[in-house]
Amino acid sequence: MEDYHVRSICAYMVRILGFTKLRREIEPRWVSWYIKERYPDAEVRLRCPLGPIPDELKELYGPAKAARVYRPSRPEVDALVILPGALLLIEAKIFKYMDGLAKLPVYGALVRKTSELDIFSDRAVIMHLLIPKAIPWVMAAAPDLGVEVYTFAPDWLMEIWEERDKYWQPAARMRRQDRKNILEKLGFR
Repeated sequence: MEDYHVRSICAYMVRILGFTKLRREIEPRWVSWYIKERYPDAEVRLRCPLGPIPDELKELYGPAKAARVYRPSRPEVDALVILPGALLLIEAKIFKYMDGLAKLPVYGALVRKTSELDIFSDRAVIMHLLIPKAIPWVMAAAPDLGVEVYTFAPDWLMEIWEERDKYWQPAARMRRQDRKNILEKLGFR
């Protein structure tokens, strides 16, 4: 009987609480969708690493392998679009707009220090922050940072964006409490 009870709880967790869901990678999908719509014929580098690679790694491994070895330590812009007269940096933020505004000027400064992008050194750098809806404070601050703000939100993204508003509603609070109770019964908390 005990085994049946544990299986029932696990089935409930999977079915109702969604414990088998993997982390949703929303922003990469959203950026790809945006690029397909706005820049269908452009050369694009998704999750493009930026910044210099330490000389000691280049000496030890050579430039190509050093870039691979050091990649986890380099910041990545969501997308770099290579346009005929410019490099376009795109950072997408569904919720954390301040992060996008803060990162883009740093990314812009790192473009000129990225050896893989040396062949584009004569091109201007344009910075785009992609957000689902126009947020007044973001729209006000962005021009002072040299960032252009674009809103683009397919229906599937708006559903995710609106989920946040439901977090404190009674039904969502009850689901979180149920999840917490089950985890405690199973000895996870």
